[in-house]
Parts: sequence; C-alpha cells; structure tokens
Amino acid sequence: MLRKGLLLQAFFKKELILFRRYLHNSVGSMITLYVIFLLLVGGFQGVRALVGVGADTLEGLVVGYVLWIFMLSTYQDVWYTVRTEAQEGTLEQLYMSAHGFGWVMGAKVVAGFFTNLIMVAVLLAAALLTTGVSVNLDFWSLLPLVIGTLLGSAGIGFAVGGITLVLKRIDSYTQMVQFLLIALVGAPAGRIIWMRLLPCSYGSALINRVMVGGQNLSQIGFGHVAAMILIGVGHLLAGYGIYKFCEHRAMIQGTLGHY
Repeated sequence: MLRKGLLLQAFFKKELILFRRYLHNSVGSMITLYVIFLLLVGGFQGVRALVGVGADTLEGLVVGYVLWIFMLSTYQDVWYTVRTEAQEGTLEQLYMSAHGFGWVMGAKVVAGFFTNLIMVAVLLAAALLTTGVSVNLDFWSLLPLVIGTLLGSAGIGFAVGGITLVLKRIDSYTQMVQFLLIALVGAPAGRIIWMRLLPCSYGSALINRVMVGGQNLSQIGFGHVAAMILIGVGHLLAGYGIYKFCEHRAMIQGTLGHY
C-alpha cells in the first residue's frame, strides 16, 4: 500500500511540475476554453431572445459547459497519455513498472483529477462572473456525483487509448469524441430512463439537480447516486476491457510500443 501511495505522490508531483513549467500553455488553454464559452453564451442569448427560453436555462448552460470541460480533461488524460507514451517510445517502460500498468494509469487519472479541478474552478468562476448567474456549490453533494460521472469519461479514454495502440493514428476520430461528450452531457437522462445507461449522462442529470435545482444528496436519493456510480464503474470496466483486448492484439503484432 505504501508503494501505491508513493506512485500517486510521484504523479501528483509530475502534474504540478508540468503545470508550473508550462504555465503559459495552461493559461492559453483556459483562455481558449473561456472564449468557447463566450461564443456559447452569445449564441444562447440570441436564441433565447428569439424564442423566449426561460432564464434558468442559462444556469444549465454554465453547468453543462464546466462539466464537459471536466469530462474532456479526464478522457484526454487517459487517451493522450497512451498516445504520447507510444509516440515517444516510452510506453513499454510503464508496463515494466512494479505496480502494473493499470495502477500506473489509475494514479495518473487521480492526480490529473486534482489538476483539472483547479482549471475547472477557475473557468466556473469566470463563467459565473460573465453571466451573472449563481449555482448551488454543495461540495459534499457534488463530489460523489462528479467522481461517478468522470468514471464514464475515463472508460471512454481507455477504449480510445486501446484503439490507438492498434491503429496508431486516429486523431481525426478522437477529435469527434469531444462532440460526443457534449451530447452525453445534454442527454435528457432525467426524463428518459434508458439514457441513464449512457456514459456520464446519468451523472450529468444529477449534477444539474444539485447545481441548478438546489438539491442535496438526501433529496436526490441515495439509490439514484448508487445506481449512477455503478453505471460509471461499469463503463470504466468496459473501457478498460476494450483497452486490454487491443493491448493483447498489439502485443501479438509486436507493435505495442511502436507509433
């Protein structure tokens, strides 16, 4: 257990070093994402003026945007790590770790969660200041919902990472995943029950109930929270299963560390 803690500590240190060393790039990424939000708000305000959409929908737009950023960052933490390590010829070194590749990637995701949390907090503050709206920031209610939601995006990252091991260059397709994540955030899982089985959608609906509806975990119901987490774990295991299948195929072909 101590060795697992040291592994996690090493990834935390690495994330902080990279964030600080390439601070200009990190700030540039946040500015780009903020500009995207301004474009979304501008388009939304125009549509609302035309069709008379209710004012509370703007809060939903802010929450959906911030959640999408969090999901996108988690997905990219997994997929981009696999692609970059393979491209630089260091992927096989991760497999030689005494911890095992699964634990290495798990530590990477956990460390990335806290780094991404800083970025998401800054963007959320900027979005709230820009729009003038307010949302319910119940940390203890949001924490399990966010973690359960991000399990699905991590599963997608593992699946795409596995496909990358086999096909190598699929950047044109991986860019489509960010639009898929937008669709998953906006899926009406609160009204259509079968959509709750989609990755991240159930969690997105519950997070909206907290941040926009002002509810807490007891009002939502612990049964809903438990079901959402189980679905997220299922998506994570499915994505990791796809990764292991593709990994096995790449090993047979002898192209695991090739790019």
